Amino acid sequence: MRNSDNFKRGTAEMLILHLLQKGDLYGYEITQTFKEKSGGKYYILEGSLYNILFRMTEAGYITDYIKQVGVKRKRRYYHIEDKGRLYYLQLLNEYDKVCANVSRILDRDSDADRYAKRIEERNQQIS
Repeated sequence: MRNSDNFKRGTAEMLILHLLQKGDLYGYEITQTFKEKSGGKYYILEGSLYNILFRMTEAGYITDYIKQVGVKRKRRYYHIEDKGRLYYLQLLNEYDKVCANVSRILDRDSDADRYAKRIEERNQQIS
């Protein structure tokens, strides 16, 4: 897999886990939140979303459950687990490392320092 593919997948996982920290969500709700929060600039196709959700379920980062909504309708909700919370912090660190390095290349050292501080604070949470 190419680095850009890994970055995109990791970013999508990070964003999904971020949303799930605020509460359990079903798939369509996740896709709509992506669209709304990004002003329609960032979206994830449902097929891609469910592949990511499946992988994260298999890894134990999230769990799913079925909830009855209405008389005949059911929805599959996703819930973040402690292992997923830790993974989320690790993904945030990786993301901030990328941002810090890009900031250094662009001669934005104050931004890079801010990212480095976030990483340090998160590492204390992870330990």
